[in-house]
Amino acid sequence: MVADEQAPRPAEPRPGTNSNNGSGEPVPEATSATREAPKSLEDQRAEELWGRRAAGLKQLETAIAQEDLLMRNMVQTMDRGTAGQWLAGFICSKPWDCLPQNRDKWIEAMLFAVERNDLPICKEILGLVATIISMESGFRADPPAVDPSRGETTTSLMDRAEKELHQKFGKIMAIPPVPQLYSAYKDRYYPRLAACKTEGEIEVVARTIAEELKKDAANLPGFIRAVIYKEIDKVANVVRTKGSMQLNFSRAKQVMLDRGEQFTEQELSDYMYTIPGGVDVGVAALKPMFVQYAARFATPGNLSWLFLVGMDYNYGPFSSRNMMEQIRIRDLSGRKVALDGDFLHYDDKARPSRRESETLLATAAIFPKTPKSDILDALLLEKDRQYIYTELHETIAEAHRHKFGETPFAVIGDLWMGQNAQIKHGMTWKTRSYLRKLDRYLNGIPWDQD
Repeated sequence: MVADEQAPRPAEPRPGTNSNNGSGEPVPEATSATREAPKSLEDQRAEELWGRRAAGLKQLETAIAQEDLLMRNMVQTMDRGTAGQWLAGFICSKPWDCLPQNRDKWIEAMLFAVERNDLPICKEILGLVATIISMESGFRADPPAVDPSRGETTTSLMDRAEKELHQKFGKIMAIPPVPQLYSAYKDRYYPRLAACKTEGEIEVVARTIAEELKKDAANLPGFIRAVIYKEIDKVANVVRTKGSMQLNFSRAKQVMLDRGEQFTEQELSDYMYTIPGGVDVGVAALKPMFVQYAARFATPGNLSWLFLVGMDYNYGPFSSRNMMEQIRIRDLSGRKVALDGDFLHYDDKARPSRRESETLLATAAIFPKTPKSDILDALLLEKDRQYIYTELHETIAEAHRHKFGETPFAVIGDLWMGQNAQIKHGMTWKTRSYLRKLDRYLNGIPWDQD
C-alpha cells in the first residue's frame, strides 16, 4: 500500500530528481509525459511568471529577516520533554481523539516537524498542528478515501468522477479507439478502485493506471495523445490533498522545494502518507503564515492570530491577509473586488496565469501611471511573506490609511461564509462550520497548563 514510516526523506538535491532555479523557486519536474510533449504557450507563459516571481522574492529576502526574531518573542517556548508531556495531556481527549496506543508516535512526529522546519518548540505551533491533524484526518497517516457517515462510498466517488470526465472530454471519448480503450481500463481497474479503503490505496492503483496510459497513448492520434499527456499528472495524483494534514499536493511540492529538498512525485506522496512525513510537510506549509502572523499581528495574551494561520492553511497561503488588502483596493478604486484572498488567476497546476483578475484591474485603476507589469510583479508575491514589503503594498496601505484610517493586518471575509471548503479526506464543509470547529478546538487547548 503506502510506504512504511521510515520512508526515505531526501535532504539534499540529487541527480535525476526535480531541482530548482537557484532561487528556491520550483521548476516543473520532467516526467516522461512532459519530455514527449513540447511546451505549450500556456507552459511558457507560466514559466515566465514564475521567473518574475523568483526575482521579486530574491530582492526582498532581507526584508523578512527580522520576522523570525519577532515571532520567537511572541510564543510560549518549551523544552522538548515538557512539550511532549503537554501534548500528551490533551491529544487523546475530545475533540482531538488520538488513539492512546499511537499517541507517542504522533507526539514525536510533531516535535520532529517543528525542529525540522526551524521553528521554536512552543505551545502555539504544537497546539495548532495537533488541531489540524485531528480535524483533517482524525490522526490517521493514511486517511479513509471517503467518509461513510455522509453516505459516500468509493463507488459513488468514482461514478461522480466518471460523469465529470464525460462532461469535460465527451467529444474525445467518442472518437475510436478511445471508447474501446476506456472500456478495457474500466473493466480492469474499476473493481480494484472500488475495493480501496484509504487514499494511499487509491494512489497505488492510480499510478498503475497512469503508467499504462502513457504507454497506450503512443499508439493514439496526436491530438488525443496531447490531451492525455496534459492530464496524466492528474491521473497519477488523483488524490489532491494528502496525508494526515491533508495538504494540497501542488502546495506540498512547492514548500519542499522552497526548503531545498528534492523528491520525485512518488517519493513525496509516499512520504506524506507516513506519520512523520505528513506532519513534516504540513508544518512546512504552515511556517510562513505562522512566522509572519506571530511577528506582525500577535499581541501578548491574544491568540486570535493563530486562528488565522489555521484558516489560511486550508484556504490558501495568506488568504486572510490578502483579503484585507483586497478591501483596501476595493475602497480606493471604487470597483467591485471579490474578497477571496487571490490577487491573480491560477491554472490547474497552481501557477499564476496571464488572465487579468479583478484585483489587478482595480489596482491599476488606483495607480494609472504605474505600468501594469510592475503591479503584476508585486501581486505575484501574494502567496509569500514578502508581499507586504513590496512598494505596491506600502503605497496601498498608506493611501488607504490616509483616506479611511487604520485597518487590521488580516480579516475573515464575509463572502466566505456561504462557500464550501474541502477538508478531511474530501468532505465538504461550509466555511462557517469549519471556522467554528477550528475555533472550538483552539479554545479547548489547555494553554495555561505546563
